[in-house]
Amino acid sequence: MNQFNARFIKSPTPFDPADYAQSYAPIFRRRFFVESQGNALLRFCALGYGYCYINGKAVSEDLFCSAVSEYDKLVWYNVYNVSKLIKQGENIIAVILGNGFFNENFPSVWGNSKADWRDNPKFALSLNLNGKDILETDECFLCTDNSFITYNELRSGETFNAEKYNINWNKLNFDDSEYKKAIFDMKMNSVERRLCPCEPIREFEEFDFVSVVKTDEGYLLDFGVNISGYVRLCIKEKIGTEIVIKHAEEANEDNTLKLNNLDIFYPTVCFQTDRIICNGEKIVWSPKFTYHGFRFIMVNGLSKAPQKGEFKAVFVHQAVKRISEFKCSDELINKIYDAGIRSTLSNMHYALTDCPTREKLGWTNDAQASIEQIYTNFAVSAFMEKWGTDILFSMREDGQIPAIVPSHGWGFGFGPVADGVLFELPYKDYLYTGNPQKMIAFLPYLKRYYSEYYKSSRLDKKAWLVDWDGHSNRYDDKEFIYWFYMIKFCQIIMLGQKLSGEEISTQYKTDLLNAQKQIKEKYIDKNGCAVVDCQTLTAMLLSIKLTNSKPLIAQLKRRVEADNFHFTSGMLGLQYIYDALFENDAAEYAYRLITVKGKPSFSYWFENGATTLWETWEQGHTDSRNHHMMSNVLSNFFKSLLGICPDIDYPGFERVQLKPCFVNNLEFCCGSIDTVRGKISVEWKREDNYIKYKVILSEGIKAFFGSEELKPGINVFKIDKRFVEKVQ
Repeated sequence: MNQFNARFIKSPTPFDPADYAQSYAPIFRRRFFVESQGNALLRFCALGYGYCYINGKAVSEDLFCSAVSEYDKLVWYNVYNVSKLIKQGENIIAVILGNGFFNENFPSVWGNSKADWRDNPKFALSLNLNGKDILETDECFLCTDNSFITYNELRSGETFNAEKYNINWNKLNFDDSEYKKAIFDMKMNSVERRLCPCEPIREFEEFDFVSVVKTDEGYLLDFGVNISGYVRLCIKEKIGTEIVIKHAEEANEDNTLKLNNLDIFYPTVCFQTDRIICNGEKIVWSPKFTYHGFRFIMVNGLSKAPQKGEFKAVFVHQAVKRISEFKCSDELINKIYDAGIRSTLSNMHYALTDCPTREKLGWTNDAQASIEQIYTNFAVSAFMEKWGTDILFSMREDGQIPAIVPSHGWGFGFGPVADGVLFELPYKDYLYTGNPQKMIAFLPYLKRYYSEYYKSSRLDKKAWLVDWDGHSNRYDDKEFIYWFYMIKFCQIIMLGQKLSGEEISTQYKTDLLNAQKQIKEKYIDKNGCAVVDCQTLTAMLLSIKLTNSKPLIAQLKRRVEADNFHFTSGMLGLQYIYDALFENDAAEYAYRLITVKGKPSFSYWFENGATTLWETWEQGHTDSRNHHMMSNVLSNFFKSLLGICPDIDYPGFERVQLKPCFVNNLEFCCGSIDTVRGKISVEWKREDNYIKYKVILSEGIKAFFGSEELKPGINVFKIDKRFVEKVQ
């Protein structure tokens, strides 16, 4: 096909950025003639979201197209094979558009309504038949604002008016004589376009409600799990009946929705609310241009109690492949793992979002905190290709990147706890896949960020995120954080130079040594301990391995004991504390931290009804109940409990040294990772006075247990305190 240069078109209705009511979903139609059938490919790009139909059939099951981006720099398009939808003779192509982040029309603290690119939603498409473009967006497309979707905002909700719905709206036999001509949009035609490289967003699991309670506000439905997505309803009510569906992650004891103050960020709109205007006929409906984070819904307007099957919760997320399995004898750990997987999927929407409720924004600090477990559990190279490109495009000339990506210009200056994802993303991709492509592609941006911004006099630490946990900042010495990340940044840049064939610059070697010197002198005392006795600093010092680890691990163990095995570290410290304990013969301490009862703890979450991971350790504040920020513990289940640990010297699991931790309170542990070189499956369980450790390897996996190289297939060991006996 030729390059995708089709022009964008939109409704001719004048755009008023101050008109909060202008949130309908415009509809477009275009008849075209085909002399003969063949191989037909459709290129499609919508700003914000769009769905395309040919002869009444959707061109794809993809949702929320096109992918969100920094619209004045880069837009993503998709290609679909529509050969089976094209017929000889006259055809009709129809498009319905929603606002998405392209046109958020209400105020919020993040200021999306102030984005320079805001306008009526628009789209560009071209249809190629047998190698020749036969149709492009033009002013022959007809459009109407009189849509059956009368309101749509991604972070608020959607209204569907069934009285205005005509089942033939996207078919040839529909009367569009009152439609107006679309107009070209010249503003967006010069923006760079790229084919979206990652998996689409799709529907996955469906959940029927597990309970229903009649209340003064309507019917409270509980679907049993917290997810990202929407409700699919199948109902019949009188003409003009308005059904209102409000979504929440929790419910109060009095059977009202518990919003955790998340709604205060949107004072001018209804929070997570969908509406359906009934037409007297049976309606099967789910929204097209919004999704929510929810477990509970409050339904108002029904004439009778909902029945099973009439309301279902649909889990919607990126269609990334799952590559892992894990289970052990401790049900709390299993709950943590399952909740972490569900929270990760709930926040894969063309960016690693922080939550599907309040923000839906690609916070980079959350991503840096959880990126290793994401690479452990999912095949995300294509997903990270898309979002990583967004990160690169977000960089200013002076090297700065925002803490949310994509961004309309908000979120700069949050510091390396956020910005560090620029380095961690390509590094973890190389570590887990062995493919240096992202490290090489990111290298010029890493150097620009480091040299032109991080080391410059313009660096302002005032707004830096530190050990954030949603309530307070725990360890907050920004000078230490500065030197700590300088070490990481220099190491990753030098690795990138090595992989790209560049000569390693003395600048980074010198800076690395200086940063190490600063930390040794200022943050490690004469006894080899951290100068501040806290979980975060001690764990971070252990991670960079500057001195003898024995004084530090002894200090960390004492600290954990003094904290009664509860976390006193936030998002930053949690990235390092598990490895620090597991790798330094303190596995029992790590296990007790993970499984301790009371507050704060993972256990506390589940005792209070959690099915996903929370934003904070405690209730209160303005908390999301579906965050991936604290999910890094999932990678340690594989690295430490199973012993499947990647090695940067042998990236992509080229060589695996298995080092399992047989924690005393676990009776068994099993799991697998489908690596780029094949599958590694591990299982261990206690039998009489020994532990049976079984490893199953695919061909192509080179693995060692102790000094012994394992063979492809099944390898079994019996282990006690005195020896390791090979039994099979």
